[in-house]
Amino acid sequence: MTLPKFLADCMLGKLARWLRILGYDTKYARYLDDPKIIALARFEHRILLTKDTHLTKRAPDVAYFVSSSRVEEQVQEIIKAFQLPYPTPFSRCPHCNELLFDLPPEEAKKEIPLFVSLTFSQFKKCPRCHRIYWPGTHWQRIMQTLSGS
Repeated sequence: MTLPKFLADCMLGKLARWLRILGYDTKYARYLDDPKIIALARFEHRILLTKDTHLTKRAPDVAYFVSSSRVEEQVQEIIKAFQLPYPTPFSRCPHCNELLFDLPPEEAKKEIPLFVSLTFSQFKKCPRCHRIYWPGTHWQRIMQTLSGS
């Protein structure tokens, strides 16, 4: 099954970040005007996520109007609307959307705080922006928030 790819407009930056954290391919178009964002969605075969009803009407073939206001509800709305499979959390960089790769602890130790290297043993790194991630308490909070706990 091929997963849909998303393009979030400037009103949905938090949603874009959360979808990336969950492993869904989501670009964020912060500064594109309507014709350019529609063209990008069509060219890259992405679903344009927006809170702009005018934009939704201009491009009904690619645009999806996100009706929820809170980011947690928006995530649930998108998962349900597109019948997305269970996410693969922390497989994409929340900053730049690249797929993360596993980083051996001995490599990570060169770039992370000592406390982190003594506390965690699993690390992921982004090949584009070079950020390093580990399963800290923020990961647990994100998953609890999404599960409604």
